[in-house]
Amino acid sequence: MSNWARRHKDFPTPVRSGDMELFREAEILRWLANRTIPPRQLVNEEQTGTTYADRFLARGKHREAGPKAARSLSPRSADEDRKAVDQLMGRLAERVRGPAAMADFVNLCLIVMYVRHAEPEQWRRIESAVSADRGAQDVKGLLSSLGDMAQDTLRRNGDRTDMRSSLLQLEPRSWDDLVTAVRTAAGTGVGAFQLVWESFSSRDGLKSTEFCSPAGLASLAAELLLAPGRKATVLDPYTRGGEMLAAAYRHIGDAGGTVYGETLDGRLQAVASLYLLHLGVQPKLSSHRSDRWPPRREHVADVVLTNPPFNMSDAPGPGRRTGNWPYGPPPRGNDNFAWLQYVLEALVPGGRAAVVMPVKAGNSVNSAERGIRRALVRTGAVECVITLPPQLFSATPVPVSLWLLRRVEQPEREDVLFVDAQELGERNRRRRVLRDTDRDAITAVVRPWLDGAELDGAEYALRAADRGLSVAVVARADIVSEECSLRPADYLGSGHYGAAPDAARLRAADDEATAHGHGLRLLEQRAAGTGSGYRAGPGPGGWEEALLGDLCEIQAGPSYTRLPAAARAGDAGVPLVFPQDLVDGRITDEPHSHVPWKTAERFEKFLVRQDDIVCVRTGAQRRPALVSGPQVGRLLSSNVTRLRVRPEAGVDPQYLHACLGLRYAREWMSHRAAATAAPSLSSAALAHLPVRLPPIEEQRRCVGLLEDLARRAEAYEAYAAALGRLRAELAEHLLHGSVEPL
Repeated sequence: MSNWARRHKDFPTPVRSGDMELFREAEILRWLANRTIPPRQLVNEEQTGTTYADRFLARGKHREAGPKAARSLSPRSADEDRKAVDQLMGRLAERVRGPAAMADFVNLCLIVMYVRHAEPEQWRRIESAVSADRGAQDVKGLLSSLGDMAQDTLRRNGDRTDMRSSLLQLEPRSWDDLVTAVRTAAGTGVGAFQLVWESFSSRDGLKSTEFCSPAGLASLAAELLLAPGRKATVLDPYTRGGEMLAAAYRHIGDAGGTVYGETLDGRLQAVASLYLLHLGVQPKLSSHRSDRWPPRREHVADVVLTNPPFNMSDAPGPGRRTGNWPYGPPPRGNDNFAWLQYVLEALVPGGRAAVVMPVKAGNSVNSAERGIRRALVRTGAVECVITLPPQLFSATPVPVSLWLLRRVEQPEREDVLFVDAQELGERNRRRRVLRDTDRDAITAVVRPWLDGAELDGAEYALRAADRGLSVAVVARADIVSEECSLRPADYLGSGHYGAAPDAARLRAADDEATAHGHGLRLLEQRAAGTGSGYRAGPGPGGWEEALLGDLCEIQAGPSYTRLPAAARAGDAGVPLVFPQDLVDGRITDEPHSHVPWKTAERFEKFLVRQDDIVCVRTGAQRRPALVSGPQVGRLLSSNVTRLRVRPEAGVDPQYLHACLGLRYAREWMSHRAAATAAPSLSSAALAHLPVRLPPIEEQRRCVGLLEDLARRAEAYEAYAAALGRLRAELAEHLLHGSVEPL
């Protein structure tokens, strides 16, 4: 402990007890949770991303209070962080900021998050002010205290941003609103900092200069050009919120090296400073560039990672005249190729850069830009261009590519690698997100190329296709002789056939269709062998008839006053069952809402069991759902009713579920629902639904036949879908000539 305290200025303050200095365990855990273990120092079964707090907890060196404090900061608390950020950036933000800009409220959240986790001594003063509950008269006092702390923190780290004035722009509606915002921000983990900034970036109306770089994109850039545990100097000449530098730090770990940043916007510099401090990085940021494109650089770097503004116009003045343009003067009105040259000039000889560029920069028709592209290709500065998935940025629809550049005196390769990764990524709200598996796929294909490996073009394309990528290796001479396009699609499609279709995908589609066909034939043989059919019957004369209330216990969900919307918990806890969850006679696997575990304990009698039947109570009638498997243990919402067959009733639950799905039963329930704006079927009315029952053995035979037909129908649907996939894949090969009809 004493070692850490001497080496790190942000280490928690000790408490003296006699002659001893003691440290609060919860504060130590929070501090450790900000520090990821470098990959080369991982032990046993620790995974990449493990923090020192995770190691501390795993080895059992904690008391009861410890785990709770650290869990809120570990990667496992991502869902809780997202819920807290959704609360912060929703109506609460509007109530706290008043007429102030949203950026001012974001500053409040970020400074609270930083001070809460990194400067516990200062945070105690804020806790005291919040706990005093002095009301509206001290709103400005609390904002002023937070602003002073922000100023002090930033200036100690070389940032002169006036954060205090920004916080004093806020006009909260009440003291309680401000305190709620402060406590919500303080209760989040390390990952919430990036979530707040991303949430702000997703707002409409932001310019290209203002939004942040998605975390997955920043991580991809770092993973492509940096080696874990290897010292490097990294620069981002357009730092935004610090995402690229943060990704570089996470990837390098404690190997040493320096991360530098430049920005033209002092407000963004403050955000980046806090973000890097939040991660335990001493920021080296500047916003003093008096010249937009200075001919002499303050820093040079081994690696540049940057996401400059897209398609922005250069401000009038001396910048264009004084800039250093070894590949040709960029056109006025668009700085895309000014940034590329500025980046290359910032590299040491042999240094590499990853630059986010709009896709259209790769084949723009502007003669100056075409000339710069030609010079970049001829000199070997362009190593690889990767087209990224669409909608990575929620604030802009502009499709982007990642250009990988290198500063070389003479070309080291005769080819350029083009990669199309547009099919990767996962849909998340309004945008797509690069997952770990997506980044792994891209780096597995691109890193060997950057490392100089000699690769067979056809084999290389097949390996890339197995990972969901399309690649083309194109000679520099061929690129220059065309329109000097650096857009991957011009070599992978749009009139160019490119590499042969992936044989492995065709085999997989064929195998899948064959397997489904075989399974379908087995089902049909079994049905024929067991006499699974039907014939004319004598009718229901001799069957019993009973009321539903005599066959089942009928339990409506808890009233809305007992379980209001405010009691729900979003993505964690016990799932609720709503009418919209009843689909095709079953409950969907993805619940819409949850209630906390402790809340659910008070509503135990409303839980569902195996073979319960759930009906719509309020709203448009749907086919009732039979509970099975993963749906067991869910909780009724106010809008549904549960039927539980009485053991002595002599009715099979699956037979009763089939009866309730009949046209007669659905119409009966619809007609008896109260004719109001929101139709409602009471338990008393439902109890009078008449049900006809044959002997129990015949009930089970009926259910067996219906289940057999359902399985066969599902098998036919799966087989048809597999044939459709096989057809699409086979068309690629037939029309390419790599296979031919028999």
